[in-house]
Amino acid sequence: MASTAVIKRQKKPAAQSGQNESFFATTFQGVEKILAAELKALGAQQVRTRNRGVSFLGDLSVCYKANLWSRTAHRILWHIATFDAQNKDSLYDGVRQINWLDHTTAQSTIAVDTVGTNDNLIHTQFTSKVIKDGIVDWFRDKVGSRPDVDLQNPEFRVSARILGNECFLSWDTSGERLHRRGYRSDIGGPAPLKENLAAAMLLMSGYNGKMPLIDPMCGSGTILVEAALIAQNRAPGSLGRRFGFINHPTYELRTWNNLLSDARTGAVEVEGCPIVGYDISDDAIRRAQAAATGSGTDDMIRLKRQSIKDMPVFDEGMIVTNPPYGERLGDINQLAGVYNALGNAMKRCGKGMSAHVITSSKFLAGKVGLQYRTADPLWNGALECRLLHYDIF
Repeated sequence: MASTAVIKRQKKPAAQSGQNESFFATTFQGVEKILAAELKALGAQQVRTRNRGVSFLGDLSVCYKANLWSRTAHRILWHIATFDAQNKDSLYDGVRQINWLDHTTAQSTIAVDTVGTNDNLIHTQFTSKVIKDGIVDWFRDKVGSRPDVDLQNPEFRVSARILGNECFLSWDTSGERLHRRGYRSDIGGPAPLKENLAAAMLLMSGYNGKMPLIDPMCGSGTILVEAALIAQNRAPGSLGRRFGFINHPTYELRTWNNLLSDARTGAVEVEGCPIVGYDISDDAIRRAQAAATGSGTDDMIRLKRQSIKDMPVFDEGMIVTNPPYGERLGDINQLAGVYNALGNAMKRCGKGMSAHVITSSKFLAGKVGLQYRTADPLWNGALECRLLHYDIF
C-alpha cells in the first residue's frame, strides 16, 4: 500500500559549510538562558529558548562549535523532518518517506530515542520501535539490507519528539551526551554532579575564571575541573572524546580539524587564580585528583582532605559547592549539622566573597544560617533544586 503520510517539513542535510540548518540543543530545565547565550556567542542565529532546550539555525561550522564549546548542553540535534504522527501507522509512513541514505548506511548501527506522547502513542519505547522499524524497512526495500540496532554506542542516533499529533525527527550530532567530556577515568568513576550542570552552576554564579574558586565539599571534583576549563579557555569537547557527526555523510574533516586546532591554540596559561577543593573523604579526594589529571587541569587545582570546620580564611574569590541533599527524611535530619557547619565556614572564611550553593531542600537551606540574595530554579535529574546565591559580609 502506498504511503499517505504528509511530510510537513523535510530538508536534505547541508553538503558544505555556509548553508543554514535547524538545530535543537537540549539541556537541564533552568539552564536554557545560559545555553542560549553560549550558542549566540558561537554564531548561532535565530536562537530561541524552549523547555529544556534551545532552538537555533546554523551551518556545519556552528554545529561543530556547539558540540566543541558548549559547556551546558546535553546534545545538539539536527532537524530532519516534521510529519503527522496521530498513531503508529502515520508515524511509520512518515518515517518511510525520508531518504535515509542522506544520513546513514545499511552497514551502520542505529538507535532511536523518543520523548513525548499523545493519545495513541503513549509509550516512548513503542514509538521508538515503530520509528526503528520504518528505518530498517526503508533500507530493506531500497538496498536489500538493513542497519543493526546498537542501543549503547550507535553510529547514528535518531531523536524523536512527539508534540500533539506531530513528530519532530532529528539526528543526534553529539553521539554520547556532551557532559561526558572524556576526563573521567575508571579510577575517578561516575560523578554525582554531571559536568554540564557543574558548568551551568559556575556560569549562573558569575564565575569567569578571573578569581580564586573554593569548593569546601568538592566530592569527585567536577565543579573544580569545570572551573579550571573556563579559566583556561579550554573547549570541553577538545579533551579527546568522539562525536556523532563524524559518521554522517555531511562530515567535513578539514572544518572540524581547523576548529579543534583553533580551540587548542586558544587555551591560556593561568597564574595567581587558584582553584581549591576540600573534602572529608579520602576516596573523594582520589577521584577529584583523577579528574584533574585526566583533564590536564591538575596544575591549577589544589586538593586537601579536610573538614569544612577547618577551612582556612580566604581574602578573595568565590565559593561554589554541591553539598549532599538528603532524599529521605532521615537523611535530611542528619544533614542539618552539615549545612550549619557549611554556613559557619562561609561566614568565618569568606567575608567579602560570594557563595553559591545548590540544594533540593528548603529545610537544609535554612540551616545554612545566611540570607541568600537570589535563588535560581535548577533541576538536577529528577530533583527540583535551587542555586542559592549569597553575599558574605
